[in-house]
This record gives sequence, structure tokens and C-alpha cells, in this order.
Amino acid sequence: MTSSSTTSHGVESSCQPLQSHTQIPKHERVAATPANFPCGPTPYAKKHIRSAFQNSSDARSTITTFQRDNSLHCMFAKAFGTIPVHQKKSDGFSVESLDPSPVLEFLSHLNVTRHEVHSRVASALRSAIEDEIQRMPLPSSVSSSSIGDVGHAALLNLLKSAWQFRDVPELRPILVCLLKRLGDHTPVQMLRRLGVKKAAEKDGTTKKDGELKNAELLSQLGPHMSRLVWEANWDERMEAVTASFARQNGAFSESLEEELTLRGSTILADLICPPVKSYLTDPILVQAADLCFVATSSERRFATKTRRTKAVDPVHVEGSVGTLTSIGVSRPSGSGADNGANPGTTKLEKSTPSSAAAIALIKETIGSRPKLLGALLDMLISEHALNGGGLARIKTMSISDRKQEALKDCSSIVSILGGSTNLSCSLVADILLTYGQLPRSYEVLGIMAHILDASVQAGLISDIAVVQVQGCLRAIFRPEQIDNVQSPPKGMTEQDATGGPKIKLSLKAAKNPSSSMFPDLPVDDSEHEKKILQRIVKAAIASMKANDSQGLFLNPVTDVIAPGYSSLIKEPMCIRTMEEKMMSSQYKTIDEFKDDTMLMFSNCVTYNVGSAGVWFRGEAARQKKLWKENIYPDAKAKLKSALDKRKKALKQAKAEEHGGSSGGSKKRKPPPPLAFGLAEKSTKIGAPAGSAISKEAKDDAAINNLTVNDVDPLPPWSKRRKVVDSNIPNMQCLAAMLLADPFVMRILLDKILRTIRVDVVKEKRVPCGNTLLPSMFQLINIAQMSIQLCATKGRKYSIPDAGIFSTATNGMEESRSYKSIRQYLPLFSKMLLDVEIDRRMVAGGDLHDTFLQGVITHPELQVKEWEGTSSLNDLKVVVEGTFVSLLLPGNTNETALRHQFPRFVAALDALSGSNMLNERPFFVSLTSALLRYKTKLPHSTRDLVTACLVKWLRMGCDISPETRLCSALHEALINLLNEWSSLGNIVLPRDLLLNVAEEAIAAAAGCEIGQKCALFVKLWNNNDSMFSRVKEQYLKMLSSTPLAKSLRWREKMGIKAPLLDQAVDADAL
Repeated sequence: MTSSSTTSHGVESSCQPLQSHTQIPKHERVAATPANFPCGPTPYAKKHIRSAFQNSSDARSTITTFQRDNSLHCMFAKAFGTIPVHQKKSDGFSVESLDPSPVLEFLSHLNVTRHEVHSRVASALRSAIEDEIQRMPLPSSVSSSSIGDVGHAALLNLLKSAWQFRDVPELRPILVCLLKRLGDHTPVQMLRRLGVKKAAEKDGTTKKDGELKNAELLSQLGPHMSRLVWEANWDERMEAVTASFARQNGAFSESLEEELTLRGSTILADLICPPVKSYLTDPILVQAADLCFVATSSERRFATKTRRTKAVDPVHVEGSVGTLTSIGVSRPSGSGADNGANPGTTKLEKSTPSSAAAIALIKETIGSRPKLLGALLDMLISEHALNGGGLARIKTMSISDRKQEALKDCSSIVSILGGSTNLSCSLVADILLTYGQLPRSYEVLGIMAHILDASVQAGLISDIAVVQVQGCLRAIFRPEQIDNVQSPPKGMTEQDATGGPKIKLSLKAAKNPSSSMFPDLPVDDSEHEKKILQRIVKAAIASMKANDSQGLFLNPVTDVIAPGYSSLIKEPMCIRTMEEKMMSSQYKTIDEFKDDTMLMFSNCVTYNVGSAGVWFRGEAARQKKLWKENIYPDAKAKLKSALDKRKKALKQAKAEEHGGSSGGSKKRKPPPPLAFGLAEKSTKIGAPAGSAISKEAKDDAAINNLTVNDVDPLPPWSKRRKVVDSNIPNMQCLAAMLLADPFVMRILLDKILRTIRVDVVKEKRVPCGNTLLPSMFQLINIAQMSIQLCATKGRKYSIPDAGIFSTATNGMEESRSYKSIRQYLPLFSKMLLDVEIDRRMVAGGDLHDTFLQGVITHPELQVKEWEGTSSLNDLKVVVEGTFVSLLLPGNTNETALRHQFPRFVAALDALSGSNMLNERPFFVSLTSALLRYKTKLPHSTRDLVTACLVKWLRMGCDISPETRLCSALHEALINLLNEWSSLGNIVLPRDLLLNVAEEAIAAAAGCEIGQKCALFVKLWNNNDSMFSRVKEQYLKMLSSTPLAKSLRWREKMGIKAPLLDQAVDADAL
């Protein structure tokens, strides 16, 4: 063994050179060919190993010799003429030293730097570690082997060691590979550590949210790991809220609960807030949502699919999951539609708000993670409680005041017509419809969303759809899940109080599936069997294509290719035809597919006769044999296996539904609900107590077989719910939000108005005798209840009474629903008859001559009759809708309106409690109806409307002048004046425009006309955000007015001229 020598570079070499490396004789050098150096993935290496063992008699010594003679040092010695050094171990085996000096010496002669050597070695080591990490087994849900647990423990130990190098760029890839490999098995503590934010920085007086400490690391982990981090961050805040709830004996901490909203500091809130705000401020959605009463069904239609899936500019959705991990977006001050634009760092906020872009970004953010879906819906529940029902429009009300108002059982401020403030409800529907396969707990809610979405697209809701929505609500508002349920009202049996057939989840198939008006909803299990068969046939067709390499049977045969083919073959068949039948689900059984395949081969043999068709017949026989021996038996076996598995699941679900499982097998979750069936111990309202429903009637109650005769309101219940699974949002809140969707509310109100107009007034029937009206009124009351439900997160709520039975006992008042349906809806029907008589008594009516003769007079104006109706919000929106319909061109005339108009005004004064300030959807619809007259608007109608709006501004002495000045009514009045003024002096002269505006300011501020209003001037000069929308309308008015008149008006109102001059000059330019 030779000793090591030192080279000129100062590096010890484990090889002793025969002579200088630069002067190696040619006869001592070996040519660098693969044959001389049999190493690596070359044929020479394999041949060298094979020959060594073929000529060996002692495999052990052969391995030792081969290792010595073909080591790296021997290769260098062979190339440079050096002598390799070996070490002798105690067991007698000769092992080469791992001294890297010869390699480094060799590379130095090739001008390879040490840094490059180290980089490549580090890269190789890193790749080896990553490969070892990927090969490490993990625990599996289907395997009980302990190997996965051992591998998991090893990876966790490595994670503890690697975490400290997270800031070292060269070693971070190992940590990234390790976390990706762990995936769902990553410890929660590690996920929460990845979601820790930096300390918030102060910039002047504002406080900015800090970025994630490990943002760079998280950006390399991919969407799946990022979503796990967001879930862990959300769970951490949820645990804090739950712990606070337990410590405070069922009382939530407002500051902690705020963390679970869009204004919270969770990572998910930072990501979701910009697209949610973009959705809620989409101008097209806002304009459509505020228009609650329209004339035709075409106007009621709203392309919900278009608003979710229209082509999206990629610029709008930049800032996706991969680029939002730094959490560097600036947070808006709030998330409602009332908040001003707040520029952020994402291009989504800088561009025009788009609902489709917002939905795309939300989908990309939450992915298919049920927990993130629940967290998002939970935040939207909080958003609706704070800003829904028109609360966002009350600029003078603080957030805490809004919360208190939302918790009231009967709030005069919370409006059923939320309009654009209820767009969070529309967003809930869009999320449910675009999420994909919903988790099991959301399935009934998803079916309800599909039914309502189809009705919105049709522009009307059918009677069948109403019944199906009620079926979904019965499955969601299940009385058996209610704690501390109140007893039924006195005089009602428990069966009567249940409100008729109680709908439950059932696996019973509908008898007439073709009668369903919604083909995309699951009808029975045959649909699932069709999908299984389609998948099996698709695989079989793919195998047939692979066997037919020549494409002989692929396409249909024409007479051009095969003369006389159509006259000889009456039933042509090919693979393409079978594929089309498979895609359209025309195959009901596997035998039908077999018949078509046999027909295809038979046609080939029938046509190709004689010597010219020998090859074709042979090819048909070959493929037929393969099909019969391989493809068809395999497809049949797979189909049998899949159907058996499905039947077993259905049997298991049925056993669990009846309270047990068969055969002692492990309990499994039942399959998705396929239909809704009647409970066994339920009766309809009005049916004799104790009457049973037959099995046949029960089976016929599948949701696809429900008819208008099955309309039945939900029973009235009140309850307090225990806090259940925090990972799933309250389903009752979400169901009520689906009904509060402004586009759904529009078709529900249209249904009520048409029913009253056609079935009640025209047919001269009693309103409560109509089977549909109580159910419709209950639906809109549930929609209004959504604010209170969301404010309590479903912990406390009551299902409103349908108003059919009297609930007044022991001196108690009747329920609001009973008052609406049984007491005041008949009064409203009488008012509609009076309105019709007014129309008939004026000139051109059939009763005009009788009126002139003094035989009849106009019906008396009813004012006192409407007293005490300020809590009937459901009836108020019905009166508003009828009022808007009356003012449409062609529905009345100028003379009759003088008598009809005061009737509606008197009713609305009483129903609103003298507070019409924030009925924005009503005013938007009223403006739209009046502008249809264009330049043909009668001046008497104009004067009636303006006088009424000014009167409503003056009403409500207990309301502060600031609230009236900033109200939606004030904005709507000035906007209407501007629209009329734009049509020319024939509709509204400029002088009259300024006079009415002056009256509006005096009415709202509570001062005399012509007197300077200090509060108005203060709001104007301070550029108050609460007053901004009203000021915008006044600026528009002044810009359309001659400068001299506008200057006189400004001086009269006490507004500083210089400031106004600048505004007017800017608008003029």
C-alpha cells in the first residue's frame, strides 16, 4: 500500500503518481471509451458485470474484486496511471477509501471550481434526501399497518430538524418537499406556525395588516398546503371564540367573534374580502338588485349563469391562490356595499368590479375544501347580519346599533326588500351552485339553490317550485333537531301544528321521473346506474378502438365508400354511433350495447361476401373474438361489481334510516338524498287528527311528484339551538338567505301580486281561502327573519306562523302573520276593488254616467282602518308593489289617479309607521315606472308624486334631521327630479326643479322653506361620506342648471360660493 502524497495545490492525494500527470506516457494511458470504462447506464457496464459473474466460481470474492477494480479511484488510476490506495478491514474484505482528494485533484486540472463542486454535491445530496422523503410511507385510512406510522414519525423528526433552516435558500427545498409529502398529515401546530403574521406596522395614523412571516416558504408549497394553513388559522380563531363562549356561560365576546367575519384578521378574510367586495359592488348586480318591482317576466329574468360563468379577463383574476400568500392586500374599512372604494394591491380591486371575476377568484381560493367553504359561508352570514335588510344604507347608524337592530324580533328598520344590501345572499347561492360536488350536509341546501336559480332564470316561480322549496325547508328546519320547542298553540293538536306533511330525506324513487321540471336534480337511483353503465361502456369502446388499428369499424359506412351498402344493410352500426349513444345515455342495459356490437360485426360479414371480402370477414372475426373473450366479460364483471357495491350502500343507508345496520357491519354514511318523502305520522292541516297516510300516498310524495295540492306552510316553532359542529355553518341561516336573495324576492313578490290580482280580487275570493298565499307570505317572512337568524348564527330563531290559525290566547295579541293574512289582506283586497271602481267612475269608464247622475260616489278613503299595522312588513311590500304597478303607463289615467293615489299613500303611511326613509328598492322601482312615460308624463301625476315624497321626508319627528338628509328617500327624490329635468322643460322646468329641491331640504332638515339650513351646509362642506350620494345628485342638478340660477340658489341655501363655483366649473368642463 502506498502512502498519500501532496499535490502542488496543497491537497492530499490518495494515489501515488507513476510520474507527472502532465507527462504520462501514451502507453500508460487508456483511451476514454465506453469499452475501457464500463460504468454508468451503458451496455458495456451490464456486459462487464455479466461476464464477471459467468467466469466466477466464488461469487463473494468476485464481488470484492469487482468493487476494487471498478471503483472510482481505480477508474482515475486507469486514466492517469496512478496506483489506487485500499484499506484492509478486520474481516478480511478489501474496501476502497472514501477520500475525495483524487476526484478534487482531477477536477482542478479541468478548471472546475470548488464552489461548483460543492453546489453539485449539495444538489445531489438534496435530491437523494427528497427521493428518500417521497419513498417514506404514511398512514393510510384503508390500511392498519404500522409501517406508515413509523414513516410518519420519521418525517416528523426530520421536520423538527429542518424547520430551523427554513430561511436558508439552499436547504429550504428539503423543507418544502417534506411538508408536501406530509400533506394532510402535517401537524396542526406546524400549519398554524406557517400562518403566523408579522407584527402590524403603523403608517401615520393607520395600522396596516402585517404579511405572513413565512410567506416565501408558503408560496412554494402549492395550493393544497396553502389551504391547509388557512384552515388551521381559521380553526385557531374558532377555538378562541368557542373557549370564550364556554367561559362566559353562553355569551360570545364581540371582539373575538369579529375575528370570524370579513373584517377579521384571519388569512382567509384577507384573501376573500377583495373578491367579495368586488361582487357586492358590481354595478350591474347593484342596479338589478335594487329594481325589485318590474312589469314583465322578461325584466324579472336575470341571467344568473352569465353572472357566474361569463368570460373573465385574466387580468381580473390575477392574484390567485399562488400569488396571494403574502397577504399584502390593504384591508377595506368594511365589506358592505356602502363602503367607499379602497385601493388594494390586487388588480381585481383596481379594475371595474365584476361578479364573474369575483366568483372565479373565490373558487380558486377555497378549492374543494369543505372547511374553507363553511368558513366562507359563515363570514357571509355575519356580513348579511350587519348590512342586509337595508341596514347598510342607514349611514348614521353605527355597527353596534346595526347589530342591536338586527336582533329585534320586529324591527321597523330592517326591510324585506334589502335590494343590493342583500347581495351577500346572492353570493351564497352562486357559491353553492359553482362549488361542484357539495358535502353531504349541504346537499338539501344545494337542491333548494338549484330550484330557486331555475325560477330566477325563468322570471317566475311556479306552484310546483314553491312546493319543492317547502320540501327543502322542511328537511332543513327539522323539528326533531329543535331544543326547548314550544308547545302548539291552544286549540291545535300536535299533528295540526306540524303544518301537514313533514318532509324527510328518503331513498324512495319517484314513480314519474319524467314529470320533474328540473332534470338536473336527482330523481331516482336509475340515474346513478346510468352513469355507472356509461362509464363501463366508455371503457369498452376505448378497448374496441385500440383493437381496430385500421379503423375498419370506427366511422359510418357510406355508399361512396361501399356501393349499395344502404340498400343491403338496413340497420348500420359503427363504433362512433355506439359512442354517441353512450354519451347521450341511450343504453339502459349492457345487453343493448352487446346487441349493437354484434350487429356491427354481422353487417360486415353480410356485406363483404365472396373472395374480395375475405380479409374483411377475417378482421371482423378476429375483433369479434377479442370482444367476446376479453372486452365484454370484463365490462360485465365491472358493471356487476359496481352495481352490487351501490346496492349494498343503499341497503346500509336504509337500515341506518330505520335505526340500525344489518349484519353487524360497520356503520357508513348513507348515500346522497335522492328524493323527499312523507313522514309516517303526519297529516295535512284540516285533516282529522290521527288520520294516517297510506303507504301509496307516502311513496307518491317524492319531490318530483309533488303538486299544487301539496302546498302546506311550515309549522310555527321557536327554539334555542345548542352550538353544534363549528366546521359547518348554520343551515337555517343559509336557507333563509337563499330566500332573501333580491332576485328570488322579486319573483316571490310577483307571485303574490299576481295571485291577489287574479285569484283573489278578480275571482272575488277570500284571501285566506287561497292555498298558496299563506305559504308565499311565510316564505317572505322567513326571508326577513334571515337578518335575525344570521345575527345569532342560528342559535335562536322562530319559524314564523303562516297566519292560518288564531294564536291569541289568554289576552295575547294575534301573530303578525295572522293579522296580515286574516285581518288586513282582506282590507287590501277591498282597497284594490275601490281602486278599480275609481277607474270605472271617471271619464271613459263604464260607471261614469252613473256617477254623474249621483247614483254612486267614490268609495270613502280608509285611514283609520290601517291603524296598528306598522309591524306588518310583509303586507307593506305587497302594497308597495301594487302601487308601482298602478303607476305604470296604461294601468290608470290622470283623473282616476287623483282618487287612487291617496289610498295607497294612507296605507303606506300606516304600514311603515311614518318612516319611508330607507325603502330604496321601492323608490328605484317607482322611478323606473314613472320614467316610462318619458315626455308624456301628466303634470298632475308629477305633482302628486313629488308632494308625496316631500311629505315622507317631513314625517317621523322622532327621526333625526341628519338621518333624513342622508336617507335613500332624499337621494331618490333629487334623482327623480334630475331625470325629469333631463327630459326638458315640458316635464319639469328648471325653476320648479330648484323650488322642489329647496322644499326637500326644508322637509328633511325640519326648517322653514327659504330658511338657511346649517346642518345641510355642514354636511355639504365637510364632504361627509354619509351625505356623499345625496350631494352627488345635487351636484348633478346644479350642473344642468344655468350658472346664474345655480349661484342664486347656492347663496339662498347658504352654501359657500367659491366651493360651489369650483364644483360647477369642473362639471361644466
